[in-house]
Amino acid sequence: MEKKTVSVVMCTYNGERFLREQMDSILAQTYPIHEIIISDDCSTDGTMDILREYAAKHTFIKIHQNARNKGCNQNFHDTFKFVSKETDYIAISDQDDIWFPEKVEKLVQSIEKKKGYDLCFSDIISSPTCSHQQTKDYLPLPFTAESLFFLENIAGHAMLIKRTFIENLKPWDGMTFYYDWWLAMNAALTDSIIKCEEPLSWHRVHPASVITTVGKKLSKYKPHSPIAPYVYGTYNFFKLRNTESFKCFYNNIHEQTSSTRHPVLHKITELFYSRNPLNLLQLCFTCMKHRKQIYPLPHKDKGLIFMIRGFFSPFICTYYNIQFYNTVTEQDL
Repeated sequence: MEKKTVSVVMCTYNGERFLREQMDSILAQTYPIHEIIISDDCSTDGTMDILREYAAKHTFIKIHQNARNKGCNQNFHDTFKFVSKETDYIAISDQDDIWFPEKVEKLVQSIEKKKGYDLCFSDIISSPTCSHQQTKDYLPLPFTAESLFFLENIAGHAMLIKRTFIENLKPWDGMTFYYDWWLAMNAALTDSIIKCEEPLSWHRVHPASVITTVGKKLSKYKPHSPIAPYVYGTYNFFKLRNTESFKCFYNNIHEQTSSTRHPVLHKITELFYSRNPLNLLQLCFTCMKHRKQIYPLPHKDKGLIFMIRGFFSPFICTYYNIQFYNTVTEQDL
């Protein structure tokens, strides 16, 4: 059987500190890489010099540099378009992780084992330092559409995706939600997502990472108290549901679901934009009833506490979910 072609897509921004380690781990893969496409988002350090050095040694490395800073999400959105039509699968890479040598090979094997899957992802080791002993501490997360509904829990750098799947997605240009959440949710809605039950990369946790930087910046605009997720989250739910990114994400879910296909999500998204207070109560009761399916993170809480969190889950998740905050805060930064 002819080998499937795999292209690696990486987006960089001031990543000189860890970039060489990541590049070396990609080049050391046991599975042949068709091309590595890298889009730099106007780095001001030595990132471009490092990339040119690697491209001079390996002709299948292709470098693009943006004329203006686009941000992580838009940069990935645009870079996917550079992938050649000969590519079967796209493997997404951050600039500061390390891939284990058999990562791509095992992801290809997993997604090819059964037909009908568009996205495969693996477990990861996420920590400041890399140690295989940490795998025993890894807490597997569910990857159904219901569990992805309020919060992303699958990282792009763990994914292998069919190129045609990305090309056929509903347009999401200019949206602020994270690109990997969009990819995972769309695959989950069509039940075309599969997991490789093995950590295949080390996700490096450090102060300059995108998640850490954005989280710190946005935390200044949110009050911190035990009741804040309930009170401030409720306020933000009504504010954010009118943004284009929020509507794009959740309207897409409503369009792809029905009373028989992911009925819980269909009912919830139907209630999202209602101005009727009774429908808002129905939304909360629906979330409470199906809290074990849709609450984004596993919790040890049982009984009444978990019921209360389930009831307020649309607002709690809006408070913690930074996916849509840029549409509100960028004007104030």
